[in-house]
Amino acid sequence: MVSKQILLVVLSLITITLSAQKRYLVFSNGYRGLHLDTMTTSNEIYTVSPAGGMSPAGYWFDIDDTLISRFQPVTPLYIDGHHPVATSMHRTKRRSIWSWLVTRFGWVGRSNWGFNDEPNEEGFQIRFENGKRCGERFIVGIAPHSQDTIDVVCHSMGYSYALGFLDAVSPYVVLGKILILAPESPGIKGTDWNKFQEVWQYGSDRFEKGADITCRQDGIAPQCAVAGIDQLNPEKGGRLFIPKGAKKGFIRSHHLSYWDWFYDIKQGDRGWFGR
Repeated sequence: MVSKQILLVVLSLITITLSAQKRYLVFSNGYRGLHLDTMTTSNEIYTVSPAGGMSPAGYWFDIDDTLISRFQPVTPLYIDGHHPVATSMHRTKRRSIWSWLVTRFGWVGRSNWGFNDEPNEEGFQIRFENGKRCGERFIVGIAPHSQDTIDVVCHSMGYSYALGFLDAVSPYVVLGKILILAPESPGIKGTDWNKFQEVWQYGSDRFEKGADITCRQDGIAPQCAVAGIDQLNPEKGGRLFIPKGAKKGFIRSHHLSYWDWFYDIKQGDRGWFGR
């Protein structure tokens, strides 16, 4: 009888623990437009994609709604990785316009000249450190349980910001899945991606064999593989490139409003992202 009572207590505790576990799906956006270039993230954490001010409203073009439905039950959170152009590889708005003109109209074939791809490590680190501050705010304000899971979706400048966020929160949570969309400066810094359940990087195929010609590459965030993803267990993910037939170009290969092809990836396909 005593053994049976002990078993019931243990089962009850397990049930309570499992019910207490949460899963957070964190969206880390990047640059939100020239009209906000002088502004820097306030490192707030949003429970919904709010409207107005420095919030990332409308940034995700329903990609967030799609992924939230795939991960249910889940608590969606939004963090704002927006920083001035000065922190990017472009460094100035004038240089970004110059790069667009040269790579769009001045070159054919697969020339790499014209892309602003010289690493801006100082700018990357600014975004990373702000991401850490946001992660510290998450730890204090939301107080995650050690068995809670964090999944992350990041885009463009939001990649470095998400890295900083994860650097702060990783000792306190379970690292789930991460979707890295068109990351800016991906070769500067990464992490041990094998600590995650799944890792996918989506974007342009620059430097790859048979890569798209210059004018069809992502020029907003000229890409390579994220640092360390070559060490990832292939069963846990890898890189996927924008498919043939999709809209591509300096802006189109980067801006999420042109990523309709993302919805064509079906459950069971390589690169499908969901619970």
